[in-house]
Amino acid sequence: MRVLFDGKAPVAYGQIYVTSRELPDMSEAFAGQVNGLCGAGQPGALFLMTGTHSGRVRFTVELHDVEPPAAAEEWEEVVEASFLPRAAVADLVPWGEGSLARLPLTVEGQDATWQPVYRVRYCAMGMDQGRDPFGGLDPDERDEDGHTYLDRRPDRYLLCLWPEGTTGGGRGDGVTRADAILRQTSGAAAYWHAWACSLPSPPTLWEQVEAEKHKRLERERRDQEYRMRHELRRWGGRPPSERLRQVHGNIFGIVLLDRDLVDGVAGVAAVTQRRIAIWAARQAFTVAGIADLDWLRPAWTALDRGMPLPAEFADPTALRTRIQGTSSVRLVLQSARPAGRSTADPFLTALDAPVDPVAMALPALAAAGESDPLQAALEALWAAVSTYAFRRAEFLAEVRRVFPAVASSGLRR
Repeated sequence: MRVLFDGKAPVAYGQIYVTSRELPDMSEAFAGQVNGLCGAGQPGALFLMTGTHSGRVRFTVELHDVEPPAAAEEWEEVVEASFLPRAAVADLVPWGEGSLARLPLTVEGQDATWQPVYRVRYCAMGMDQGRDPFGGLDPDERDEDGHTYLDRRPDRYLLCLWPEGTTGGGRGDGVTRADAILRQTSGAAAYWHAWACSLPSPPTLWEQVEAEKHKRLERERRDQEYRMRHELRRWGGRPPSERLRQVHGNIFGIVLLDRDLVDGVAGVAAVTQRRIAIWAARQAFTVAGIADLDWLRPAWTALDRGMPLPAEFADPTALRTRIQGTSSVRLVLQSARPAGRSTADPFLTALDAPVDPVAMALPALAAAGESDPLQAALEALWAAVSTYAFRRAEFLAEVRRVFPAVASSGLRR
């Protein structure tokens, strides 16, 4: 037999715990038990009740190799339960504090990877006296060592552990047994036993499996619902086609502005989508006043012939730097809000803000060269919309006129 702890243990709310992982829940620890002093319903933890509500009680923890003899007559309350630790070392933990003492359940050199089921015997004396807030003492009195009534509690506790199923040596059979009340004397113990018996029985293993399955399905349902709501927000209020879902890039501005046009563009042939992309890029560059720059001619030629855009034209930042060095191009901000117009829509308000048309138009060129013709069309359309700014309705109407196959209503105004 080894004494793992013997000393004063602080308790609060009449509780103290032995745990090899997380702290136990009170109701779950005692559910399905007949005893209300040692809750062992949650694997890896014991929930231990005391008569003292707040103070320091005498507490002893013993580890036995085999089942010890019956508890001495001085112990007024004796209960037993089965305990399955989750680690080779448990902790004695007061309420609201860290570990008071480490409780090694194996000796040095012993295999710590395998832990048996333990039988625990929890013994108590003086629980009714412990329920007295002052323990029968004068609250203003101190003993010769200066201790108050909080340090001189009348109740005492003994916790014995041994491998379940051992009676004369060996590892034990590891079979858990129901908890039991072996001795009851105090009213305090009777109260907690009655409380434990009033708790609903814990769920069976099948019920636990079904509950976990239900939680998983509900979690998956909520996740799917969130994804659908998020998708609807991104796609202007209605789900996209599978083809649109496959499109990447800067397309959600045009989606929110004119979803009907987006669906119309997605519904035409790839060759038409590519024509829309190139046309939109030219319109943006024309509004910005840079469509006729001689050094841009190789880019337009490549696009018209269905060839990849030359590398020097794929970087809008580099193009802007080059354009800034062209004396024939004037960079100006266009005021994008007509006089007397106001709107509460922050999206449209942003589109009405002053813009640098050159900066807005440049991404259209690289967009028109994207390998996916649908992405190319949608990105180029959005760049052109951003370039037209407050004149965007004029541009979108022109798209429908030039490409009647995509014509539809639904423009946000």
